[in-house]
Amino acid sequence: MAEGYEYPLIDGLSVDEVIDVVAFFQSVEAAYEQAGGVEKTTFLAAYTKFRRILPTQMEQKQLEKEFLKRSGYDAYAVIKAVQNSNAKKVRMDQSKNGR
Repeated sequence: MAEGYEYPLIDGLSVDEVIDVVAFFQSVEAAYEQAGGVEKTTFLAAYTKFRRILPTQMEQKQLEKEFLKRSGYDAYAVIKAVQNSNAKKVRMDQSKNGR
């Protein structure tokens, strides 16, 4: 993980929207950093809000790519892992992040 990075945001978000976008990125971090990973329900709730705030895939992918660049954590990989897992929690292996 890169130390001291800032979360990527776009202009025009309300305070509540900024909080929800940051919560999504924090849930991605939890998948990599927490020993037990992230709860699927927690992650999916944060991801749903993220998608509602940024309805176009282009905006979503732009922020996910910028987050990966700044943090080293791949939001897309976590999304896919959560969608493909039957477990209650998802834990990402940092060594397989490839970044």
